[in-house]
Amino acid sequence: MQTLSFDNAVFISDLHLTEDRPDCIRAFFSFLEWLPTSTDALFILGDFFEYWVGDDIDTRLSQDITEKLNDTNSTKGISLFFIPGNRDFSVGHSYCTKAGMTLMPDNRIFSIAGLKVLTCHGDLLCTDDVGYQRFRKIIRTPIVLNTLLQLPISIRIKIAQRLRQNSKTKFNKNRFYVDVNAQAVDELFDSSHADVIVHGHTHLADIHLCGNENKRMVLGDWHEVGWYGVIDANGPRLHRFDIKNPAF
Repeated sequence: MQTLSFDNAVFISDLHLTEDRPDCIRAFFSFLEWLPTSTDALFILGDFFEYWVGDDIDTRLSQDITEKLNDTNSTKGISLFFIPGNRDFSVGHSYCTKAGMTLMPDNRIFSIAGLKVLTCHGDLLCTDDVGYQRFRKIIRTPIVLNTLLQLPISIRIKIAQRLRQNSKTKFNKNRFYVDVNAQAVDELFDSSHADVIVHGHTHLADIHLCGNENKRMVLGDWHEVGWYGVIDANGPRLHRFDIKNPAF
């Protein structure tokens, strides 16, 4: 597959958009309005939605987001790329096409400002979470995922809500985020020969120096504050803003 090349790119992840968070929705729409027309590409690296139960379900929220993303793509000429996360792994080509986005797998390589950049959601790097890795492998098996997507909409929504509640309960009992495994990160750098790895999932926003020159840019979630990353001629940078009063 040909490596796409851009002079610059912006990265976001872990917005967890839901009707219950109108402040986050407003911040995202403000973010899209702010994005300069000089931006070559916007990468959304998973957990964009709090949960997703199929491209065949149209909500007011999904329709509004589709419209805003399409405007960003067509009016500003910004290329949009999407990698599913652990919350929205069932987002498919149908929705992405409607929203003007290109659906991508994990670990896709791009050339950005002369750097070899690998993009992923980040959950595959958390190999110490054995239970989750087992669940991820099963749920994303095509036959399992296709079977789930054939269930009645009401049942799919109940399953998603149950998984969402179980995740919150587990976190409230043990309030820490599982971080990436250092060996998994080293192995990904070695196998991909990337200069920069960009991911979300852990919510632990930071830019880590890996080895002598390689960097790992971790995107933060959008909760009380939001985060976006930029890679351009000045290298990788992270930016933080207030969700309720966003200024970019």
